[in-house]
Amino acid sequence: MRHDADRRETDAAGEGDEPDFRRLIESIPHLVWQANPRGDWIWASRQWTVFTGQNSGRSHGYGWLDAVHPEDREHTLQAWQAASRRGHLAIEHRLCRQPGEGAESESYLWFSTQAVPRRGSDGRPTSWFGTSTDIHALYLMREAQARLLHELQRQGRNNLAVIRGIVRRIADTGQTAEDIVAHVDDRLAAMARIQAEVSREPLAGVALEVLIRDELSAHALPEPCELAGPPVRLPVEVAEKLGLALHELVVSAVLDGHERIGATWTVTPDHLTLVWHERARPGAPRTSGETLRGEMLERMLAYDLRATTVVTETGRERRVIIVLPLPG
Repeated sequence: MRHDADRRETDAAGEGDEPDFRRLIESIPHLVWQANPRGDWIWASRQWTVFTGQNSGRSHGYGWLDAVHPEDREHTLQAWQAASRRGHLAIEHRLCRQPGEGAESESYLWFSTQAVPRRGSDGRPTSWFGTSTDIHALYLMREAQARLLHELQRQGRNNLAVIRGIVRRIADTGQTAEDIVAHVDDRLAAMARIQAEVSREPLAGVALEVLIRDELSAHALPEPCELAGPPVRLPVEVAEKLGLALHELVVSAVLDGHERIGATWTVTPDHLTLVWHERARPGAPRTSGETLRGEMLERMLAYDLRATTVVTETGRERRVIIVLPLPG
């Protein structure tokens, strides 16, 4: 009797093995499939059907290839051809997702497909078992990192070019070595402040208001009497050059004894219009505006940024209007 009971328990466990295995397959977050030695699919899990919309009949043979992005099919086939020689399959490609409620706008997502063979007594593959794993978020992160690296490299080259131009212009106009060193140090400090803001979110640009406030604060100037305009984030290359131009404006204001500084701006899809105004403190000497019209301001705005600048002086006040084209 005991022997019969043990056998019934064993048989019951055996009957449960296959359903448990299927439940295991259907519970993992991968698309699972099986192929013959030639790469013809002979079975695909429910996850494959749910994701691609292909039923088991459509995915059999090389029907599964219809779910692969057309641009990825050739190198997917090449990977299969090399799999027997290498002893494994590993490829990244895009798979088509069937339209459905709540689906994202992208119809193809990136997957990592891997498979290993089951071998016979002669060592040759008798079948292949594989999985396709969603790596779309990882792929997007890689792309973002690549864009960030490209942007940082571009910024590095641009900064070196700007520094070279600064040193050359100051060397041409400086009176003494000490004068040249002081001017170079001043401009490099301004560049460092700008880069500190750029590095916070290199791909998002820099807020114009932050550029202005940082420059005023660096020269221990009081809060601006007016600072108003819509939120605007400047592309990095524009922010770098406009930031240096703002530095020249602030330095000129300090040298000319102007304390009441304000700025307003308006933005259209094509242009930024910045109105900068200053007023001299009581007792400050009158100036002719020569301090302001340095080559840095002229070159950065007119040549590098294709901006139009109008400077007007009325009594003890100065007004600078900058119309700056914005990249499309």
